[in-house]
Amino acid sequence: MRLHRLLLGLYPPSFRRRFGPDLLEVLRERRAEARHRGWRGGLRFWTETVIDTVRAAPDAWRQARAAGELGGGGEGNMDGVRQDLAFAVRTLARSPGFTLLAVLTLAVGIGSTSAIFGVVNSVLLRPLPYGEPDRVVTLWSSWRGFDETWLSESEAQAYASMVESFDDLAVWGGTNVNFSSADNPERVAGAMATPDLDEVFGIEMAAGRFFTEAEGLVADDGPAETIVISHEAWMRRYAGDPAIVGRSVDVNGRSREIVGVLPEGFRLPTDYGTGAVTDVYFPMGLVRDVPTSFPQGGGSHFLYGAARLRAGVTPEAARAEVHRVIDRLRTEFDAYPPELSFAPIVRTAADDIVGTLRPAVLALLGTVAFVLLIACANVANLHLTRARSRASELAVRAALGAGRRRIVRQLLTESAVLAAVGGGLGLLLAWGGIAVFRRLDPGSLPRIDEVGIDGVVVAFSLAATIGTVLLFGLVPAIQAARPGIRDRMDGRSGGGTSRWQGALVAFEMALAVILVIGAGLMVRTFDRLASIDTGFDGSRVLSLAVSLPGTTYPTPEDALAFHREAMRSIGELAGVERVAAARILPLASQIGDWGLALEAYDPAPGLPMNGDWQIAAPGYFEIMDIPLVAGRGFEEGDDETAAGVVVVNEAFVRHFWPDGRDPIGRRVAMRTGADEPAWMTVVGVAGDVTHNGLTAEIKRKFYVPLAQWSVASGGGRPNSLRYVIRTASDPAAMAAPVRDLVRRLDPTLAVAEVRTIDDIKAAAVSQPRFTVLLMGVFSLVALLLAAIGIYGVVAFGVTRRVREIGVRMALGARGGEVVALLLRQGAVMVAVGLAVGVGGALVLSRFLASLLYEVPPSDPVTYLTVVAGFAVIATVATWIPARRAARIDAVRALRAD
Repeated sequence: MRLHRLLLGLYPPSFRRRFGPDLLEVLRERRAEARHRGWRGGLRFWTETVIDTVRAAPDAWRQARAAGELGGGGEGNMDGVRQDLAFAVRTLARSPGFTLLAVLTLAVGIGSTSAIFGVVNSVLLRPLPYGEPDRVVTLWSSWRGFDETWLSESEAQAYASMVESFDDLAVWGGTNVNFSSADNPERVAGAMATPDLDEVFGIEMAAGRFFTEAEGLVADDGPAETIVISHEAWMRRYAGDPAIVGRSVDVNGRSREIVGVLPEGFRLPTDYGTGAVTDVYFPMGLVRDVPTSFPQGGGSHFLYGAARLRAGVTPEAARAEVHRVIDRLRTEFDAYPPELSFAPIVRTAADDIVGTLRPAVLALLGTVAFVLLIACANVANLHLTRARSRASELAVRAALGAGRRRIVRQLLTESAVLAAVGGGLGLLLAWGGIAVFRRLDPGSLPRIDEVGIDGVVVAFSLAATIGTVLLFGLVPAIQAARPGIRDRMDGRSGGGTSRWQGALVAFEMALAVILVIGAGLMVRTFDRLASIDTGFDGSRVLSLAVSLPGTTYPTPEDALAFHREAMRSIGELAGVERVAAARILPLASQIGDWGLALEAYDPAPGLPMNGDWQIAAPGYFEIMDIPLVAGRGFEEGDDETAAGVVVVNEAFVRHFWPDGRDPIGRRVAMRTGADEPAWMTVVGVAGDVTHNGLTAEIKRKFYVPLAQWSVASGGGRPNSLRYVIRTASDPAAMAAPVRDLVRRLDPTLAVAEVRTIDDIKAAAVSQPRFTVLLMGVFSLVALLLAAIGIYGVVAFGVTRRVREIGVRMALGARGGEVVALLLRQGAVMVAVGLAVGVGGALVLSRFLASLLYEVPPSDPVTYLTVVAGFAVIATVATWIPARRAARIDAVRALRAD
């Protein structure tokens, strides 16, 4: 309760006597409640407590003064404070160099810390925009080869009807839809969602309502006639029309009625980090009866799921019950064979949205906290150096009756003025830093649009400013007030000051070493990630997505005809070398799998008979620079009238024919439920391509020609494709001509996801690049501050020892000996700092383990490089003032003292 009592000390004595015990009791109760919410609850408690105290204390002082409770002493104290402030301002104004350096150093420390805290506040601390967000959990599945994947409809039915820990359960499936008006076509993200979605997420509609159960059941039997739109779509397309509910709009070529608008800021958990907001929702139904049968493996997995916990139920309890339900299904229906290694996943919505990013964000917060500590140590060193030059002044004040406490208060007031100015400037830097931060956003940070300077960030900056006063002002003030009057008058004080300065420099050095080693590990990780062979190139290739609505293109033949005409027309544009298409692009989205049958093949027990599926038009492998290690790719003759062909990747061959048998000529079929499989002959083997992420496992994959997709898949319609266009020069310059061409072919179609393949590959390493950039910048700041600290201490030592150096040189010491003496002085500080820093890095770098790739936290190359670099920089920072000392004229030095 020490901090509680310290905050209570900001109130007048009469207030503390009257209300102090009650306030302490309330604070104890609130802190106990906050502990149950973990570290985030604790941080929120302290932030609110500091804000409340700062707001209430001035009123309490005014009331006490008005009631005459302060007496003369209180007024006298206020006069003393005003005098100290005025004197502090005058004193600092007389030392503009010192003041400017101290203020800028503090501004950098406070500003960078406040900016990153603003990100932490928005991304990690601020509650999600759901009703009672702590009760919302997300549901996933996992099995061998899939660490996290979708739910099946059967699993959702089982959870909804059998898990008593859930109040409500909703599922949704992602899709892409077209606002198909001819004047403003737009392709947006959509979702088919069950009517319980609003209950699960605690949605309060901005207008209208969400779907009814009846609408969900009707949608299962035919096209949905009603939709719900996002608040963003309402503003963007309809200018916030208050009569939007009941209005009919064209979506996917069909007129549909808008029955509701979601609240501003609402996002599905799957929206965060994608850069896209689900703009259109269609209703879908979900049977909620206890299942009497269950498909093998749970059936087809294509749904996202979320549930609302019953009041008082913990996520751990719900997770355990879901596992019991799966065990029951496994026992009763033999639903999940052991070789699948199936397991359900239940996690809180907050963990689902920011869980993987939490280590990186907290690492950045730790980095800037270290920068702030280094800044405080640097300013403390400046204070100690300045106190030495003010020894006579302080001695005179002491001789005139100023007590030690009075001198300490004056020096702390000066520190407070510096911190206040530095804090104000730091808040401005934080505002600018957040703007830069949002501009550099890699696209994977959730809620980045909410990051800004709010009351919580201002309170944090205030707390950081108060903390800096204590960190950099207290020790120098006490140290300066300690020596006796005679010593100060004679100029013999400073031995303790030197020790404090040396300790502070070693402390700075240790923190800087830790930061630079952490940044070095991230740089090494980024280098490893950037050197991963993705299996494709795609230089000078533009990609874009086109989705065909079923109402306009109802048959596979209609869709195929449009894609053929579009690719032919694009290929005739000036500057286009070749055009092809694929279902999805590597590193741009997740790919799903499909069950397979292999002709005359006897699989080993438990061998998964599936593979990731891809649709590709002739020329796709060549445009994407995907090598063909055997056989051939697709040709124009592989059309709907020709015999079925397929290209498989190397992982596919290793999985199904590990004995080295030649896959060319073997036959594969997709499991569609048809009586007679549509056999496809393997005509080529493509090189492996990283698809679901740079470091994700490369899985077996098969490619089906675009023209043969309908036959191979049992009637599938290739409605949504990504065109890949190799250009003669800058691919981005072709975006507008291609978009105009598609509009001419069909004015209701929208072109989306326009980007180059190089942009897609760059986005795959955007998050580690972002982390490396910020950690690198802050580490360089820390390194610079540490070097300045070393230089300052040695330079101060030279100034203090001018007479000693003069005596040594008068007695015959050479300049090189003087330089060596001072280098040894600096070497002690550097050695201590390096030793402590390396030890601290060995301990703290383990927290970066989840961010590293093929680089151990104790990577010797990084450690040796950083230590060698610091040794060189520290030597130079020491050598400069030492060299100046070696040039001191002995006679002048002896006369100067």
